Amino acid sequence: MTPNGLLAGIDVGTTHVKVGFFDERGGEAATVRRRTPPDLPALVTAVTEALGECAERAGRGPEAIGIAGMAETGVPLDVQGRPLTPLIWWNDPRGAAEIAGLKPDDAALYAATGRWADAKAPLAKWMWLGRHEPPLLKAMRWWAGVPEAVAYALTGVLRSNATLAARTLAYDVRTGRYDPDLTAHAGIGPDRLPPVIGATEPVGGLNVDVNGVRRGVPVVIAGHDHAVGAWAAGVRRPGDVADSLGTAEALMVPAETAPGPRTGIALGVTADPSLDGARTVLVGGLPTSGAMLDWVLRLVGGKGYDDLPELLEEVRLPTGIVVEPYLRGRVAPAPDRERRAVLAGLDAAHGPGELLAAVVEGTCLHARWMLDELAAVAGVVPERLAVFGGQVRIPAWMRIKAAVSPVPVEIVRSGDAVCAGAALIAGQAGGSPADVPVLPLERHPEDSALRAAYLPGYDAFLARATHSTNPSPEREHA
Repeated sequence: MTPNGLLAGIDVGTTHVKVGFFDERGGEAATVRRRTPPDLPALVTAVTEALGECAERAGRGPEAIGIAGMAETGVPLDVQGRPLTPLIWWNDPRGAAEIAGLKPDDAALYAATGRWADAKAPLAKWMWLGRHEPPLLKAMRWWAGVPEAVAYALTGVLRSNATLAARTLAYDVRTGRYDPDLTAHAGIGPDRLPPVIGATEPVGGLNVDVNGVRRGVPVVIAGHDHAVGAWAAGVRRPGDVADSLGTAEALMVPAETAPGPRTGIALGVTADPSLDGARTVLVGGLPTSGAMLDWVLRLVGGKGYDDLPELLEEVRLPTGIVVEPYLRGRVAPAPDRERRAVLAGLDAAHGPGELLAAVVEGTCLHARWMLDELAAVAGVVPERLAVFGGQVRIPAWMRIKAAVSPVPVEIVRSGDAVCAGAALIAGQAGGSPADVPVLPLERHPEDSALRAAYLPGYDAFLARATHSTNPSPEREHA
């Protein structure tokens, strides 16, 4: 990378597409944020226009382009590479009946893929197409997830990344290959799926016209959004932990080996490949983290996150309210699809601020529970918790997060850690993921009094959250 050169990052999310230009340390030069379109041509247009807008704002183009994004969402392409449908989203209900009827050996499936049968997996969508739209499935030359599809549109070359391929439910994480027995459930072969390359291996050079961006600059598929953000936060070895905050929350714990299948399934954690392929990353999710706060904020008449500082300013912590933040069931560390949100200890003396703060407490206490369980399964002693995502800009959230965490909390200081991370990974095109710079981190100040005050609250949360759930499973080895 030349002095004063820039790198472009693209993050294709469920709600927004983020495009940014960054320097070699992740410093932001320009960013553009747009709603994610429902079809591939519009998505490609949004990306290329945003790249051009960033080039105009920055006064120059990038030396490499990195792409990260959501997994599972994708599109079937014909032999000419044209989309056969609009984007098929991860939360599309199609495929639920087909995957439920698969009746696989759950332990064998988890051992191979690091996950269980789930309707959001592309395998479920292919099975649905095979049953309901067989001509369309027959016409599908390739399946491309959205990061792969965007890279293909920019380069004319279709490739994938292990952190994305692992989300298809057709990729064997042990061998690093698609499993023909799994793809056969949909009546297709592995040759319909993009070849997998390394996180810093270029897909190809840019071969479309983008205002202000030179043709031929390398394009890299950095990987799944959570994996990219964690890597950019320096979470790369056992002892490091990443917490990705947003509408949903994901806790990521690097481990030397995957858990035994029965343990992984019982805890509701996936075993994903690390971005460099050297380790396993255990991932536990809270689907309604930011979503829970959004819901309560609407109930109390708040207009948005801009109202939160004022609403939370006078709240005394801890609130004494126990919140189970499960609007749509619980995934980890004690899966329960029927679990729903519960608020205990709320009385007439509490106002909107206390209610909102209690929701934040509930999400942070749940994340602490996930951390304890995942670390035990991984056989690691956590040393640091790197936090990134939209909620890092809410001081009260970070104060509570740090108070309930068993280890020091480090906040990633970047406008978009995933977008910046994709750019930094692209900056090592052709090189090693180990050389990707770490984004700036700021250690949250210790508050020993608040930490002590939350200890009884954590015990009260666990007592309620674990009531009527299965006990922690016996730890088995892979």
